[in-house]
Amino acid sequence: MQKSTTLQIALISGSVLLLVIMYAFGRTVPLEKKGEEEATEQQMTEEVLLSEARNSLDSAKIAWLSELDKQKSQATTLEEEGQVLKLISKTWNEWGNFAAGAVYAAEVAKLLPSAESWSITGTTYGIAFQRNEDVVLKKFVARKAIHAFEQAASMEPDTLQHHINEALMHVELSSIDATVGPMIGIQKLLSLDKKFPDNITISMVLGRLSLMRSGDVKKAIKRFEKVITIADAQQNREDLLEAHFLLVECYKQLNNSEKVLYHYNQCIVLTESDKPMQDDLINAKNEFEQKNN
Repeated sequence: MQKSTTLQIALISGSVLLLVIMYAFGRTVPLEKKGEEEATEQQMTEEVLLSEARNSLDSAKIAWLSELDKQKSQATTLEEEGQVLKLISKTWNEWGNFAAGAVYAAEVAKLLPSAESWSITGTTYGIAFQRNEDVVLKKFVARKAIHAFEQAASMEPDTLQHHINEALMHVELSSIDATVGPMIGIQKLLSLDKKFPDNITISMVLGRLSLMRSGDVKKAIKRFEKVITIADAQQNREDLLEAHFLLVECYKQLNNSEKVLYHYNQCIVLTESDKPMQDDLINAKNEFEQKNN
């Protein structure tokens, strides 16, 4: 079984954690050459982004966008205009250009402000961050995502998701921008953890970061074990499965075969209702045993 680290996204909505989408997509061709990064960073704007995006389209797609622009100009209410902007955003997303889609999602959020619309904007910019390799574009969309999640959090301060997403985007931005301290996002998450020590999502995020970023496997184990304790009490099978699977990865790094097999077995039990996934886990367990006997 391969469960993506920040896992699958089927649709973009205000309820979707950025955590869930950060590594779900592949890479695309860089917008600029690497040698041009420094020169173009300050020149990057929404207008430049959209111009580059439109230049990549064929005539049929350009015609469809022109039709949507016409519908937007003919809208008689803010709600009608917002619906057309949502359709333009969705269209860009379906064409695989989430950066352009995010620009229009932001237009919706400005026109019809809500925590959900800003969360959608941030999430879409977050996908664009992962789908592009160009550092200039990645910095641009990461900052836009942070701003969007800040807006969402200001409108729904009690919704942890917005704060977690903002913190995660700070972590992502620090990985490519030396001017952004790597601990900004981590400290935000640790602060949330102190306020909400029994929150599964926060513990899972911190555990993943310990495992995949800092390489502190022992700290990651403590986080995932905490998730198991809470998820077990809540009968939350999905988080139980993920925590056990991540513990498989942790104990592989520590060369603890007994623990690896134990957590594989727990995963196998938890996937009784999903035969294909269970078969994948059984095969992975058997392969591990063969290699380590």
